[in-house]
Amino acid sequence: METSRRLRRYLRHGMLPQLAAFDAVMRLGSVTRASEALHLAQPTVSGHLRKLAEAVGVPLFRCDGRRMLPTAPARALHAGALGVFAALDDLECTLEPLRQPPAGGRAAVQNGARHDASVGAIGS
Repeated sequence: METSRRLRRYLRHGMLPQLAAFDAVMRLGSVTRASEALHLAQPTVSGHLRKLAEAVGVPLFRCDGRRMLPTAPARALHAGALGVFAALDDLECTLEPLRQPPAGGRAAVQNGARHDASVGAIGS
């Protein structure tokens, strides 16, 4: 299935780090606090916010002194971002047990074929 044109803007720009920075600013109310929580430099968080606003094509915040006040589009984007984070968390829960080797062996899937470290490709 080909990616729809509407979704391409989200896939071009390294969106997950940008959404993580955006979420932190939404929760904490400032770039300073968000950068501290994320262990990133303030210019990095600001850059993520700028790139995200450019990618989605709407202003996300307005400044009121030192506080970042979210715009209406930012609140809508944040709700969507939380949904993305929840979907990724669900995916991690699904994939985690599949990453564990089966009891008694060290089998793994590589290039679509199941391999066992002791005998090579299974079925070959």
